[in-house]
Amino acid sequence: MKQTNHPHMYGIENLSAFILTAIIVVISPGVDTIMVLTRSISKGKTAGLYSAIGVSMGLLIHTSAATFGLSLILAKSAFAYSLIKYLGAAYLIYIGYKSITAKSAQTELVAKAKSGSNFKMFYTAFLSDVLNPKIAIFFLAFLPQFVNHAAINSPAPYFILGSIILLITLIWCTALALLGSKIAVLFNKHKRAEEIMNKTSGFIFIILGIKVALTEK
Repeated sequence: MKQTNHPHMYGIENLSAFILTAIIVVISPGVDTIMVLTRSISKGKTAGLYSAIGVSMGLLIHTSAATFGLSLILAKSAFAYSLIKYLGAAYLIYIGYKSITAKSAQTELVAKAKSGSNFKMFYTAFLSDVLNPKIAIFFLAFLPQFVNHAAINSPAPYFILGSIILLITLIWCTALALLGSKIAVLFNKHKRAEEIMNKTSGFIFIILGIKVALTEK
C-alpha cells in the first residue's frame, strides 16, 4: 500500500516542526518587524503594506538562491553535503546561543515623520532584505536540515520550504501593517515577551543543531 505523505513525496522531512520553527523565527522581533511597524504607525497602513510586500519579495530572492544554489552544490558531492550539514548545525547552535545570551535591546517603537512614496517603501524594504547576509546564511543553514537525504539534489523541497517562510512572513508583516499602532503599544509595554521569544527560538535552534549533527543521514 502506497504511503500518502505528500511532504515526504517532495523530499521534505518534519514539515510540522519546520512550520513551527519558521513561525517563531518570523514573529521574533527583528529588522523586518521594526521596519513594518514603524512605517505603519508613522506613514499609515498603506506604507506598512508596501513594506510588508517588499520584505516578502526579498525572501523570494533568498529562496531562489537557496533552491538552485544548494541543489546544484549538493548534487556534486557527498563531501559538500557533509560540509553543509555540519556547518549548518554549527551555525544553528551559534545563533541559538546568541539568542539566549543576548541582552534585550528594549527597542522602543516610535513614529518617524519622514515622507516617502509607496514605491520607495517597497523597494527599500526589498533591498534591506535581499542585501542582509544573515538571511542568506540562515537559509543555507536552515533549509537543508528538513530535506530528505535522497532529495538533496532536487530543487523542489528547498523551494517549497522557502516559500513557506515567505508566506508566513507575508501574513505576519501584513498583520503588523494593518494593526500597527495597537501592536506597537503591546510591543512597547511588554518588553519581557521579546526576551522570552528570543530565548525560546534560541533553545529550538540549539536542539535542532544538535539533532542535525548527530543524524547520520
